[in-house]
Amino acid sequence: MHTVRHHLENNSAECTCKMYEREGIPCRHILWVMKEKGLKSLPAAYIKTRWTKAAMNMPMFDLGGNLIEDTTNMEAVKKKVGHLWSEIFTCVSMAENNEDCLDDFMKLIDGFKQSLLSRGNLQASGDKGKQMETLLDCPVPEEVTILDPNKSKNKGT
Repeated sequence: MHTVRHHLENNSAECTCKMYEREGIPCRHILWVMKEKGLKSLPAAYIKTRWTKAAMNMPMFDLGGNLIEDTTNMEAVKKKVGHLWSEIFTCVSMAENNEDCLDDFMKLIDGFKQSLLSRGNLQASGDKGKQMETLLDCPVPEEVTILDPNKSKNKGT
């Protein structure tokens, strides 16, 4: 049995289960009391930023306070990348029936890629092997052997 204290002056509540204090999520006891009091929406104080979309727009820090990743501009970059992919696919679909156009487009893309690589600090993120080596901190094997699965015995056989 838990006790909920509802404070009318600021529409806040506290419960003896302490779920809100521990996890930042209002417990079912608080929600039930607020529903019984006729509240149509949760007070803003109960909506923590970490549970909203806005959490992705804030920089991330480790426990020592060091910046891990600055995600403040992430949405704008995602939109630009999505638009760029759309434009590339449109160009490919327009040129797919003409081999000369495809060759010209390929030359343009290769030229731009070389321009990016010549800048020095940019690298292609499409190399899956390098990404796996970085993630797993070990080299990707040259050869992978896939064996047939063991035969299972079904009931009655």
